[in-house]
Amino acid sequence: MNSDSSPMELNEAARAEYYARWEAVETVKAQELAAMTEERAWQIIRSLRPFAEPWRDPSNGMGLVEQQAVFHQRKSS
Repeated sequence: MNSDSSPMELNEAARAEYYARWEAVETVKAQELAAMTEERAWQIIRSLRPFAEPWRDPSNGMGLVEQQAVFHQRKSS
């Protein structure tokens, strides 16, 4: 760009470049997803880690699995 370009023209050029790059990234992502095998998808899913520890309700001191175990023990008795 030359030094005679107005700030508005520079802003428009930067915006156009940003969107062109964004579109290119989205195109590559779509191609990768289309070519991905189910096995690779499961590998990625299994490798994911939560950002924080799961929330537990401190008022009951149990998670859902523990509550279900207690419920089933009472039901069968």
